[in-house]
Amino acid sequence: MFVALTQCAASVYQMMRGCIVLITAIMSVVFLGNKQYFHHWSSLLIIVGGVAIVGLVGVSSSKDDSDDSDTTPTTLTGVILLVIAQCFTGGQFVTEEKFLSGYYLDPLLVVGLEGFWGCLYYAILLPIFQQVSCDGALCHDGHLEDSKAAFNELGEHPALIAMSVGIIISIGCFNATGVTITKYASSAQRSTVDTCRTLVIWIISIMIGWEDFLALELVGFFMLVGGTLVYNEIVILPCTLFSQNTKKEIAKREGNLDDFVEGKNYVNTSPQAAYDQNRMKRNLDAK
Repeated sequence: MFVALTQCAASVYQMMRGCIVLITAIMSVVFLGNKQYFHHWSSLLIIVGGVAIVGLVGVSSSKDDSDDSDTTPTTLTGVILLVIAQCFTGGQFVTEEKFLSGYYLDPLLVVGLEGFWGCLYYAILLPIFQQVSCDGALCHDGHLEDSKAAFNELGEHPALIAMSVGIIISIGCFNATGVTITKYASSAQRSTVDTCRTLVIWIISIMIGWEDFLALELVGFFMLVGGTLVYNEIVILPCTLFSQNTKKEIAKREGNLDDFVEGKNYVNTSPQAAYDQNRMKRNLDAK
């Protein structure tokens, strides 16, 4: 995604990331056997539509501003890389739900292990990338990767160090929170909440003067927030198609309404007891 960001305008980048909700929902149905009902698919389409409106308005606005020389041009390579990255991210969300719903894994342990393996395989890949010669848009000084130049730039611009530390802390908290949502809710619900970051980015960008307020973008954000609330059944529309297959109605039809806790209807069936390594081992042995 970061490589794709160097090949895409920021607004296009954020718009394309909105497709993660559909990718994750489809993968959860195919690989986990989760059921998605009419109100789920409808709200997902509303979310994607809202993100698309925001992105398209942003692209149109950036094109009108011909004096902005800092605008990153959007390339086909960037769009393809971003779509591929979203497929990997959706696969990660679904895989995490698979493990977290079946075993007693602490979300922080999962994030720590993912970070450990990420550092390990990049320690192997980066030296290889620095030996690959190329002349394309993804290359740096004639090579696919130049870590020495990157460290030199960090030394010349201390602000980059501060930003890097901020990114590490931010993404660490973001991933820990995201994995926790996956454990206690679902991967699809995590992706809908994840998409709402667009709202926060938009508000902050307007507050600090990076973007102008555009009324049509507000419509897109209302669609984004509304779709998220409907998907997570926080808001239930008074319509049969939208209300007949909520978790509360399903529990009522199955005679399990007494076990349904109002306000916690989004909670998944992930193990809630204290973590027990022996229990994990028994589950693995049983499989």
